[in-house]
Amino acid sequence: MNLEQIATMTLNNLQMLLDNLNLPLAVGPINDEDYQVLISGYSELEWEHGFSCYGNRGDKFEFCVKLLSGPLKNLPAGAALCTYDQTNSVLEIHFIESFVKDKLDHPLYGRMFLVTLWAAYLFGTAAGCDEVKINEPINEKVVQHYKKFGFEGDMNVLSAPFANITDVLKRYAINNK
Repeated sequence: MNLEQIATMTLNNLQMLLDNLNLPLAVGPINDEDYQVLISGYSELEWEHGFSCYGNRGDKFEFCVKLLSGPLKNLPAGAALCTYDQTNSVLEIHFIESFVKDKLDHPLYGRMFLVTLWAAYLFGTAAGCDEVKINEPINEKVVQHYKKFGFEGDMNVLSAPFANITDVLKRYAINNK
């Protein structure tokens, strides 16, 4: 499979996972409408810069999470933009953002990073990933949160061997049955 096929398979499997967890969320690629929302000031991160650096690359992997129904179903609740370095077998998470971090009753609240890790696991398994990196986390609080999931590093870059991500997700699945 090529990277585009792996990305499609990943999003399909991620949707099945969300469905099995009874989370009323839809996951899919970032479309033109999502792009317009993300660069309009809706977000905290500089998505326009991210899209200009990574959006047209053949090795990109991106997705958006939305509600399945309701008045906000067309607005992104979360989004991630990654690339996969095939030469070094590294999945790099460049942008990850939850737009519902203040909405305690939203089904994505507190779960965007976990959803992204599941996506990284699914993508990385199919692609033969050896390592996951997170570039330039937004602040020290986020760095400490990511370290709870097995990442090491600092404000410049955090990284984790792919096997660590697999172990973290297995423990999560076992503890949340």
